[in-house]
Amino acid sequence: MNQAKDELTESLLSGKLALVTGASRGIGRGIALELAREGAGVIVNYREQAEKAIEVTRSIETFGKRSLAVKADVSNGKDVLAMRDTIMAEFKGGVDILVNNAGIHHHLKSWEIDEPEWRRIMAVNVDGAFLCTNAFTPNMKDRKWGRVINISSSDAFTGTDHEAHYGTSKAALLGLTRALALELAPYNITVNTIAPGWFETDMTSGTVGEARRKAMEHIPLGRMGQPSEIGYVAAFLASDKASFITGQTIHVNGGEAMY
Repeated sequence: MNQAKDELTESLLSGKLALVTGASRGIGRGIALELAREGAGVIVNYREQAEKAIEVTRSIETFGKRSLAVKADVSNGKDVLAMRDTIMAEFKGGVDILVNNAGIHHHLKSWEIDEPEWRRIMAVNVDGAFLCTNAFTPNMKDRKWGRVINISSSDAFTGTDHEAHYGTSKAALLGLTRALALELAPYNITVNTIAPGWFETDMTSGTVGEARRKAMEHIPLGRMGQPSEIGYVAAFLASDKASFITGQTIHVNGGEAMY
């Protein structure tokens, strides 16, 4: 009876170790906290905001889970490998779950985007996911178990009239997800994408008044999402309950992508 009760109450991700890139705030923070709530130890990657990253690790530790904040620019291959080495030294065996969340965007019309701006967005949003996946999946392949979750955007489907480089980068993640899903499936590693819409984060805090009203018109549920709502989906995709799902994109946008 007690054993059955323990099985029923066991968390989705007990005993797993996750790395969430860009996890010092916003959606990344929401994902990191939910993975910890479901039993995983979580490594918090950040590029600039050390204090906020440390705050996230402390919140994770309140769930009784190990955490570590690691600084790295995911667009820089040397940084990514150094982050891997730091994690391997601290957590033997490497990560089981990789969430490629780190991303940047700038509100610019296409004719305002110069080559360095274009390449910076692509480097962080696309190259970062590629570099981190290549760095952290070898250990998953050895164990014949792993989860890779890429964070795209509804802009990959609907387009955007003010940041063509961002929308393009997020669409590129869809192709990367499908290719990786095919390559890694023989090793029992699933690769999926989550496509968020409008969420209450630092990025959207400046959307007020008429701009916010117009945004709400395109969301059938009539509200912005909370970062934890992306975390719920990430925790499911990272668990054994999603073991037969790979190469897929899960829309979490209140119905916005139906338009």
